[in-house]
Formats: sequence, C-alpha cells, structure tokens
Amino acid sequence: MKEPGPPKAPRAFSWFPGHMRKALRRLEESLTLADIVLMVLDSRIPASSRQPELEEMLRRKGKDSLLVLNKSDLAEKSETERWLACMRREGHQVAAMQAVTGRGAGPLEKPLEKLRQAVHARRKKRGLLPRDPRLVVVGIPNVGKSSLLNRLAGATRARTGARPGVTRGNQWVAVPGKWQILDSPGILYPRIEGEEILTSLAAVSCVSLDAIPLERVGALLLQRLIRGNHPPQSLYVEDPEAEPEALLRALARRKNFLVNAQEDLPRTARWLLQSFAKGDLGAVTLETAP
Repeated sequence: MKEPGPPKAPRAFSWFPGHMRKALRRLEESLTLADIVLMVLDSRIPASSRQPELEEMLRRKGKDSLLVLNKSDLAEKSETERWLACMRREGHQVAAMQAVTGRGAGPLEKPLEKLRQAVHARRKKRGLLPRDPRLVVVGIPNVGKSSLLNRLAGATRARTGARPGVTRGNQWVAVPGKWQILDSPGILYPRIEGEEILTSLAAVSCVSLDAIPLERVGALLLQRLIRGNHPPQSLYVEDPEAEPEALLRALARRKNFLVNAQEDLPRTARWLLQSFAKGDLGAVTLETAP
C-alpha cells in the first residue's frame, strides 16, 4: 500500500501585471514625500484586502498610516465593529466609512487631525514652518481609493470605476488649507495563496473575472454565502451541505440560467460574483474578525 504523502499546499495564483510592478516602484518613490498614508481596505474582506508588500514598505519608511475600512454600507455593521476593535488592538489607527457618499473627511476627521498635529510637531522640532500635510492613498485595486480622494478633495478629480486597474498613473490633488493628496494605482499581491483568498478578492472585484477559474470561484463563493451566518434568501437551495459545484448547478436551475436544458455555470458564476460586488445580495462580510 502506498504511503500517504504530505498534504498538498494551497494552490497559488500568480497575479502581478507589469504595470503593477512599475506602480509599486513609483509608489515607493512617492512615499518619500508623504506625511500620512491612507491604506484603503474593503470592509467585506478586511484581511484579504491588506497588501503585505505595501505594509512592509510603510514600516520600512516609518510613515504614519491610517487604515480605512471602506464600503462599510456593504458589510455587516457588527462585524465591521469587531474588525475595528481588532485592528486597534494591533496598534493601528483605523476608521470605517463609505467614501462614495457624504462630504469631507467624515469619520476620518478626528484621526486625520491627530496625524496632522503630529506632522506639524515634527516639522516644528526640525525648525520648519507648518504646511498642509501630504496624504498618499494606497490599496489593492477597486477598494475605493479614487472615491476617497474625490471626497477628501471635495470634487470629482480622479477617475473611478467598478473594475480593477482604472487608475494607472499617480495624481496629486491640492486642497489649500487642508492637505495635498496622492492617488495611486491599485497594487495586488505578487501571488494569491489559495482559493479562499482568491474567492474573497474576486467577490469584491479586486481581480478580473476573466483571469480566474470562474466556475470554481463562483461555486466557492456560493458555498461561503449559503453556509454563512446570514445567508441571502435569494440564494436559497434545498441542500446547503452539497459540494460547491452542486450548489452552483442548483442556483443555475433556480435562476433559469440554462443552455439546451443544461446549467450555464459560467453565466451563473459571473452573475453571482457581480451581484455580490455591487451589494445586490445585501450587506455581507465574508471574513470574520479573529
């Protein structure tokens, strides 16, 4: 009898287009000018939307940073509160908001003012005059960086879009008397380790649906939603304990996504991923706080 081998490592997915590597180098150069860094995360996937390379870069540069849990209206409020408490215990300054609506800094007002005073104190200690602090907005694709910049700037000054890769070049925006802000392209992981993280990122449109195993990822998302604490009623299936692919087939039949009487699984998976990303399935947090 053949001896069982070691457990298989989670499958890794390479996803680092050339423009992202270039953007990472440009961002590192821009951080030299920055006083404060706003790291934007998606409230539905607070763990997977953190970019380890970016955070390591900030630690190396010794920059003040603020974690912004964006799109909080699409996440479960109680779970967002737990994530905020968790990140504060880690020593981070953090706030939750919905960048698309509202005016001004909103929930970021107090932590930004605290950081502004720290910048002024450092400049005074070095014998420098006060100036508007320079903010850099960073994060992975499609977490709402440009929407946050537009809100802080008080006008639509940066391109936005519900797909990864809309912002390709660094853009400085000056708001006299408040701050200067740098928007930057989204920078994803060099490698996505495992299907769970890939599913989280695909569910909120941080990766292109054309670059992933669509049916598999859609099936895994459906399984997580159905077996979660608050499964969306619109996804009800008779056997929630079925395998992911069987769940996807059942959903295809329920939605009548058929081709020649056969389940159209690519269409079903795409519909599910896009519906979740837009919030059509309700407020759902995919990742629970530790």
